[in-house]
Amino acid sequence: MKLCLKSETPETHEAAPNAANAKKTSREESLQIMAHSTRLSSRRSALALVAAIAAAALIHATAPSLAIAQEDAEKRLQFHGYGEFHYNNPETGTMDQSATSLADVHRFVLGWTYEFTPVIRLDAEIDYEHAAREIELEYAHIDYDLSPTLALRAGSLLMPVGPLNEFHEPPLFYSVERPYVQQSIIPTTWQENGIGVVGRAGTGLGYRAYLVTGLNAVNFTGGSGIRGGRSGSSEAKAEDLAGVARLEYASTAGLSLGASGYYGGADQSELGLGDVKVSMVALDARFRRGGLDLRGVFAQDFLDGADSVAVVTGENVGEVMQGFYAEAAYDLLRRDAKPDARRSFFLFARYEQFDTNAEMPTGLTADPAFDRTVITGGIAYLPIEKISFKADFEHWEDGTDATLNRINLGAAFLF
Repeated sequence: MKLCLKSETPETHEAAPNAANAKKTSREESLQIMAHSTRLSSRRSALALVAAIAAAALIHATAPSLAIAQEDAEKRLQFHGYGEFHYNNPETGTMDQSATSLADVHRFVLGWTYEFTPVIRLDAEIDYEHAAREIELEYAHIDYDLSPTLALRAGSLLMPVGPLNEFHEPPLFYSVERPYVQQSIIPTTWQENGIGVVGRAGTGLGYRAYLVTGLNAVNFTGGSGIRGGRSGSSEAKAEDLAGVARLEYASTAGLSLGASGYYGGADQSELGLGDVKVSMVALDARFRRGGLDLRGVFAQDFLDGADSVAVVTGENVGEVMQGFYAEAAYDLLRRDAKPDARRSFFLFARYEQFDTNAEMPTGLTADPAFDRTVITGGIAYLPIEKISFKADFEHWEDGTDATLNRINLGAAFLF
C-alpha cells in the first residue's frame, strides 16, 4: 500500500505518471521530426547534386556549340574604317591669301559588314567629320546576290559617278584634299536612297545601275553648283526620282576606263521652280605600270530650268557646269617591282580646270570667279599600303585673275 504524503492529494498522485508519459511522447515526436527533416535535407542535397551534375554536363555538351556560334558571329561581322588629319595654310574654300590657317581631324569613319547568309549582307559606314562635330551616314545598304555575278542592292547608296565617289578612302589618292573637280562638278561624297543592281559581265567589265531620290534644286548655288542639292539620305524628298549608272573596264595591262551617267528631276515640287531636270556625264581613264600612275577625269552637268532656279534662289546658277583634271604620279621606291616591298614614295602633279558658270541661261551673266584653275604638286609617302603621309602645294587662279597659294599637310589611314 502506497503512502500518501500530506502535500499530495489522491488526484495529484495519479497525475504524475501521466506527465511522465507525456514528456516521453514529446521526445519521441521531436526525434521523429528531426529524423524526417534529416531525410528531407538529404533528399534535397541529393537533388541539388544531381542538378549540378546535369548542369555541368549540359554546359560541357553545349560549350563547343556556343564557341562555334561565337566564332561564326565573329566571321560574319567585319569592321573597317578610315580617317584623315589635315593642315591647310590658308584654309580651304577661300581665295583670300590672308585667311586663317586650320588644322583639323577632317574625317574619322567607322564601318561594318555583316553577312546574314552567304548571299545576303549589310554594309554601312558612319562619318564623323571635323572631330565629330558633324556626323553623317556615309552609306548603308543590303546586298542580295542573285547569282555569282549579279546582286540586288537597296538602301543609302553612293552614286556611281566618277572614280572617287564610291572609293574615296584617303590613302587611295595622293593629295591632301580630294580633287576639286570631284567636289564642285561631281559632288563627292554623294549618297541617295534607292535600289538597283551591281554586276560583272565578262573579264574586267563591271556595272552598277540604281533608281534613287533626286536632287533638290532649291539648294543649288553659283559657286558650288549642284553640291548643295544632295539629300545625304536624310528624310530625302522623293517627289522627283533619278536614274544613275556606271560602266567600267579594267584590263590586266594596267588600263582602266569608266563612264557614268545621271538623269533625274530636281524641283521636288517646290513652288516657283517649275520642271527642273539635272543630267550628268563623267568619263575617266587610268593607266598604271612600272611605278607610273596616270589619270584623267572629265565631268559635265546640265541644268534644265536654271533660269527658274536662279529666280527662286537668287543664285547665279549655270545651266552647264563642267571640269576636268589630269594627274601623273611616280613611285620612287617601286613597290610594284618588289614582291615583299611595303613602302611607296610618290611624286605627283595635277592640273584641274572647272567652271560652275560654263554656260548661263538667257538673261544671266557668268561670274568669272567661278571659272577656276588649280595646279597641285606634292609627295605621298606610304610606309605600308594603308597608311599615308602627304604634303602638297596648290596654286589657284580664277577668271578675275585672283590668285592664291596654299600649303597642305596630311596623314591618313585605312583598315
